[in-house]
Amino acid sequence: MYAKLLAYEIRSRAVADGRSFGAFIAVIAVAAGIVAAGLPGISGSTAVLAYALCALTPVACAIAALADYWKTLYGQRGYFTMSLPISGKVIFWAKNTRIMIECLLALVLAVGGMLAVASAAAWSDGISLAEYTAGPRSLVAGMPTSTVVLMIAAQLILAMSWLVQGSAVMSIGAEGRFNHMGFGAPIIGFVLVYIVNQVLSTVGTFFLPLSVTTDGHFSTEIMWTSYLATMGTDGHPNVIGIGSYILVPLFALILGLWASRSIEKHTSLR
Repeated sequence: MYAKLLAYEIRSRAVADGRSFGAFIAVIAVAAGIVAAGLPGISGSTAVLAYALCALTPVACAIAALADYWKTLYGQRGYFTMSLPISGKVIFWAKNTRIMIECLLALVLAVGGMLAVASAAAWSDGISLAEYTAGPRSLVAGMPTSTVVLMIAAQLILAMSWLVQGSAVMSIGAEGRFNHMGFGAPIIGFVLVYIVNQVLSTVGTFFLPLSVTTDGHFSTEIMWTSYLATMGTDGHPNVIGIGSYILVPLFALILGLWASRSIEKHTSLR
């Protein structure tokens, strides 16, 4: 049933996603053409706006996907969804998988859009793309490739965890006992989840024995120890804690399990 519901979810959003992503590609293509033309006073500002659009596209996609999650579960379409002979667990994870696929596709398009605009700007300046992007690439130049790849993967998992948390908060906030609060319950839930995330991030960063050294290698050294050693000096910790990449996804999993049960046992449509 999970596969069938996921396929239905993807089909239900295919037209809307196709329009949005198609419009994005068209805008970036026009922007890249303007940047490549090297028009004084226009090409530079167009490049900035194009980069901003690329950066905001995954965020906008996530917001739209979470809004659709609410409408299809707790809006008018919620009556149809809840009438399906499917468990709350399947509903929750199928919808979240579709949201993740949408956001990952938006991210791929955003990265591709940035590369397209950067290529156009490099061509306009008469230099290679490698030369044009030398500054950003220098930030990770000294790190092992494996570390860079793993950190990118960890950041993606963290971002997916935020999506799960967002949808979970809406489902938990829609329980019958919170029904009288309307959408106020999810809003309060978002605030509480934000606070918990900040606490987990702080604990994971400073106190878990998982970190990355300044030269890009993984370590089991606790950042708090390094932080205390450099406190009151001009030095900096020689490791950066990354334990939050474990604690935050675990918290998202717990919320996901709670939300699955909420959908199945405690949903109260308005």
